[in-house]
Order: sequence, then structure tokens, then C-alpha cells
Amino acid sequence: MRTSLILAGGVGSRLRPLSSDENPKQFLRIFDGASLLQKTYGRVARLMEPSSIFVSTNEQYASKCAAELPQVPELNILTEPARRNTGPAIAVCCFAIEAAFGNPVIAVLASDHFIADEDEFVRVLARAYDFAAANDFLVAIGIEPTEPNSGFGYLQLGDEIVPGVNELRRFTEKPSRGVAEEFLRAGNYLWNASMFVWRASVFRAALETAAPEIAKLADRIVSSGDPGQRAEHYGAMPSISIDYALMEKTPRVAAIRGDFGWSDVGSFEALERAGVPVADLLSKQ
Repeated sequence: MRTSLILAGGVGSRLRPLSSDENPKQFLRIFDGASLLQKTYGRVARLMEPSSIFVSTNEQYASKCAAELPQVPELNILTEPARRNTGPAIAVCCFAIEAAFGNPVIAVLASDHFIADEDEFVRVLARAYDFAAANDFLVAIGIEPTEPNSGFGYLQLGDEIVPGVNELRRFTEKPSRGVAEEFLRAGNYLWNASMFVWRASVFRAALETAAPEIAKLADRIVSSGDPGQRAEHYGAMPSISIDYALMEKTPRVAAIRGDFGWSDVGSFEALERAGVPVADLLSKQ
């Protein structure tokens, strides 16, 4: 079974004043009159029913997410009692999805990225689902680099497992410009866009080994019916990204190339490259 988890709890601090605490980047309507969150939902909805789509967000944005995505059951909007980065948020939500569906394949996707070629994105995501369903790997979808950008992390590809899927040899956090140029020349590096696909059971086993405290607290949060206890357990979580908590520690990670016009639209320069008239948007603030 295919499910997806859309991460929509960020505050979009790099796009101030276009983005704000009340209306962060994922809710901005800068492409085709739809918000980035709605665009992300539309892409994954091509592969599954709305009941299989979950949203992770801060409690502050729960009602906003529900209004943006009326097709998604409100019970599928999972809230974070505190900001603890993507590691705890993904752990709790994936354990909750596991509790609801057994052992589905889960895609974890950011809500605030731009994809130019949505047909190709859906094709790549479907391939990742199929591979994760049949293999005990965590899968990362990496982006074919178009420049030696030192603002992104990189994925070094190893041997091919099956056609189009490679072992992941190493994560490299944002390198210097010179190192990024070497990566581009080497040809076996992808940008790390933090797009992941895995079976729930494979994720659980990897997390219990790499980050046992997060796994233990996530289990308590999902099983507890007491909001106070849930908040207490969540507050005890470390603030750590899923990359540091899990992906860089676990040995069985596979990578799939994505070449579909991706941007994290994390800066005004990135918006300009995506064809957005930034000056016009700012003038309306």
C-alpha cells in the first residue's frame, strides 16, 4: 500500500517578508494560483487516494492545512506539540501511519518545493515506491545537479542495485564551492532534496538502531491517548533532522536520480530562477 507524508511545519524564514510566521512559504500562492502545499498534494494524489495522504505540521498551522486540503481527512493532519526538526516529526508520523495501515510504503516529501516537470516527478516517485515495497532499503530521491551549488547537501552514488537505483555511498553536507565543482565533474553525485521513501517496518528497524531514544519516545507518543503525556514526550525529543538522526547512520540506503526541474525555492534568487516575478510579489506586501 502506498501512503505519503507531507511535511508542512516550517516557518519559511529565508523568504521574509514574503513569508511570515502566520503565512509561511508552504501556503504562498506563487505558482498557478495554488499554494506550494496544494501543488505538493496534487502531485502525490496522482498515485493514491486522499485517505492515504498525511500532513505533518505545527499545531499553529493545523487549521490552515485543513482549509488548504479539504480532501484530506482531518485525522490525517498530524500536529507537532513543539518544534523539534524533521527527525522527531517524521518518526512520530511514520509510526502513526504504521499503526493505522500496518506496513505501508511511505513517501516523505517537503510541502514547499517547486517541481517543473510533474509527470516526470510522479514517474520517479512511483519507481521509488515500487523499489521500497520490494527491498529492505530506505530510498532517497536525489536531484541531478545542474551547477556546483554549495548550498545543498550531496549524495554520492555507489553500485547499481537494479537499473535506475544505486546504493548510497555517502552523504556530504553543504560542501565548499571547490568540492561541489569536483562532485559535478565526477558525475556520481546528486543533490540531497530530503525526499525519502520506505516501508514502515524498514524505517522502524533502522530508526530503532540509529536513534533508539527517538524511536522509544515516538512509540509512547503514538500509543498515548493523553495530550499532556504526548506533549511531554515530544518535548523530550532532541531537535535533529532526519538526515543526521537516521539517514547518515544507517547502512542500507538506496538512491534514485530525479531530473524534473526541482527547486527548494529557499531564496529570492531561487524564486527568480523558477520564473517568479519577485519584485511584483514584494510590491504587494
